[in-house]
Amino acid sequence: MHNPIDPKSIMYRTILMLIGVLSLTTCAGLNYVDVESTNQNSRVNYLVIHATSEYFDESLRLLSTRNMNPVSSHYLVPYLEDPTYDRNKLRIYRLVDENRRAWHAGISQWGNESSLNDRSIGIEVVNNFKCNELETYIDEEVMIDLECTFPSYPATQIDILVELINEILVRHPGIDPVDVVAHADIAPNRKSDPGPEFPWEQLYARGIGAWYDDETVLRYSLEIERNKPSVLQLQCALASYGYPIEITGTHDLQSQFAFRAFQLHYRAADFSGIIDTETAAILYALNEKYRGNSQRNCAEPSES
Repeated sequence: MHNPIDPKSIMYRTILMLIGVLSLTTCAGLNYVDVESTNQNSRVNYLVIHATSEYFDESLRLLSTRNMNPVSSHYLVPYLEDPTYDRNKLRIYRLVDENRRAWHAGISQWGNESSLNDRSIGIEVVNNFKCNELETYIDEEVMIDLECTFPSYPATQIDILVELINEILVRHPGIDPVDVVAHADIAPNRKSDPGPEFPWEQLYARGIGAWYDDETVLRYSLEIERNKPSVLQLQCALASYGYPIEITGTHDLQSQFAFRAFQLHYRAADFSGIIDTETAAILYALNEKYRGNSQRNCAEPSES
């Protein structure tokens, strides 16, 4: 008669370990052979920059926990002077993996792409801005103005943001300069962030995003003064660049919002939404530089 196996014996522990390994192997599912194809690219084609409108602690809470209006972003960028940020060194907060969809863009459009959450990376930059929309009247036309308080973005915050964006662009080379956009660019009827204080031109000087050439703007300014384009032509040009705008031939409310968003990005000294010579010249210069002067086929409305 054999003696029972001592539970403390080495043989007993070894048998149990083998049973465990066999169980894991059986439950592991399919075995895969990884051969990485060269016929692929990133699904990410857009980078959307936001401002939080809250200090760091509340921004982190809203972006990372359940709440009444669930929202998230891939990254959160704080700044040292924030009274709720108690670290002595800036850290990037990664909230959603780049391969997963964050809920940051909402109802959005850029060019022919809508619902940009599916194809974009979102970065929230901590900035405690506040805005109120105001209606003003010019020659009986209702114009939309913003009464905003936008704190400036500290240089240290922009420096670490530039590092982050450069790493993202290496991982996702399909993001073109014109596709590094503001939240306001892709949702002009609803949003104004990251606002007029955001240093887009500085980012361009450091290899990020799009910007115009002054000489080209001057050339177009002279042309526009001689031959002013119609509202419909300007709306076509804005749509060709990427902005969501309904081409109506009338500078209506949605048109004002779209041009205001453009000005917030490229001419922040005046973002009233009024289309002036400088706004039109900058728009044409950008289209020439990045869109090859392509413009949507827009016909002038016929006279009845």
